[in-house]
Amino acid sequence: MSDLEKNHMNTVCAIPASCLTIDQIDAITHAWLDLCAIKEHFDAPDEFLGVGAEELLVACEGSIEELEQEFPFLLEEV
Repeated sequence: MSDLEKNHMNTVCAIPASCLTIDQIDAITHAWLDLCAIKEHFDAPDEFLGVGAEELLVACEGSIEELEQEFPFLLEEV
């Protein structure tokens, strides 16, 4: 594990027993990025208005908010 990865792990883990692995951090980050892209798609001027689109937008927004609250590193600029 590189020093950069170790430093990143230290900022993510408050308690050693609950530390996230690099793969877990990547999975969380990728899910968050996917949700942000979907939200951006729904927020676009030519937004998709198919069946269930509004519910999907609300679900994406809620999931994004939850991920950002639980994993503040997602909001850090790299």
